[in-house]
Amino acid sequence: MERDPLDPSVTMRPVALSRLLAGTILVLVLGDPTAACSCAPQHPQMAFCQADVVIRGKFMGVIPLNSSSSTQKFESWIRYKIKITKTYKGLESQGNGLFIDSLEQETFCGYQHRAPLNREEHLIMAERQDKRLIISFCSFVRPWGRVTPSQRQGISQAYGRGCACQAVPCEFRPCALSGDTQCLWTDGLLDRSWQGPQAQHLACLPRPSKGAPPGADPFCAWETLKSSRTKATANCPGLCPPRNTP
Repeated sequence: MERDPLDPSVTMRPVALSRLLAGTILVLVLGDPTAACSCAPQHPQMAFCQADVVIRGKFMGVIPLNSSSSTQKFESWIRYKIKITKTYKGLESQGNGLFIDSLEQETFCGYQHRAPLNREEHLIMAERQDKRLIISFCSFVRPWGRVTPSQRQGISQAYGRGCACQAVPCEFRPCALSGDTQCLWTDGLLDRSWQGPQAQHLACLPRPSKGAPPGADPFCAWETLKSSRTKATANCPGLCPPRNTP
């Protein structure tokens, strides 16, 4: 059963819009219609933990949504029809389809699906606003074929165990952590890309700590997500504290 959560004439409230753009850097150039949107680094584990819904599915169709508010005419929304092939998080009923909305304009970090519809499965991590699911340019939406075996294991088994931990991006030296719940993420520093070994093969997970009082913060460290195809080590030689090596 497909779910259409809202009437298409309903527009996003300011609170919901601000959450959509959380973690996003907007670069709006006055008078320039090609103003860009860039995104803060986000480890797939953090994206999984912050998302309300995580599914695998195909984009089947797109519907324009018209604004009914005179104060929000600059915003235009689109609605994607998704065929679900697997649910990982956040959907109580196991239907085979749903709708996900996005701002249409790229200048407002809208997500535009460029691949042909109804062809390739995608991993989709969406936020829930009231009864509406939304994605943006900065959301974790990726072709399933580009999701590594280790990341697939993380999505199905490991990432959910690490939501009390935090992968902290290190962009400039010196890099430092502020607590035991953090793991230093240095892919961008060493490889100039946030799609390096730590993002592809590792998860920041809690480890048992003897003698810790009940309710204490966990002690988190990088762990390799083993798969049948690959094993990796942390991408931070000489930079990560010893506790953060798997």
